[in-house]
Amino acid sequence: MQEAKPERAEVRQALEEAVLEVLETMCFEFPIDEPSAGGFSGEGAVQAVARFEGSARGALRVALAGEAPRRLAAAFLGLEEAGVGEQEVLQMASELANMLCGATLSRLEPHGRLRIAPPEADWGGEPCGGGCWLRFPLEQGEVAVTLNWEEES
Repeated sequence: MQEAKPERAEVRQALEEAVLEVLETMCFEFPIDEPSAGGFSGEGAVQAVARFEGSARGALRVALAGEAPRRLAAAFLGLEEAGVGEQEVLQMASELANMLCGATLSRLEPHGRLRIAPPEADWGGEPCGGGCWLRFPLEQGEVAVTLNWEEES
């Protein structure tokens, strides 16, 4: 049985805490300003999605724009930015989606039983519009995340 869908404020707080924790510990990156909620076009961005199911069902999406994909991949993998290729960026985006999904869900469903499917990442693709994104400005680029809960059928 699925637990009640969390309130928007709870989701925002869980996403914000998870993003700040993961960016700091895994990528040594800090946002340069407070996060803002709103739309996100996703044009030219690297996008990754981590789907989950169990006591709750849905998907966490992350999008990386500007220089953020290459910069975060270099920090995450311990490489020089010049040594980061498209494959490394996609692998980092997938792992980032996985870590953000786990960190967010553990805050929202601390006693939930959830399974996260292997994340998928790609450049561009479908626009990220529709839905509320939490956007974190970085020194060179941006990270945006959203969490969508599916209704039980």
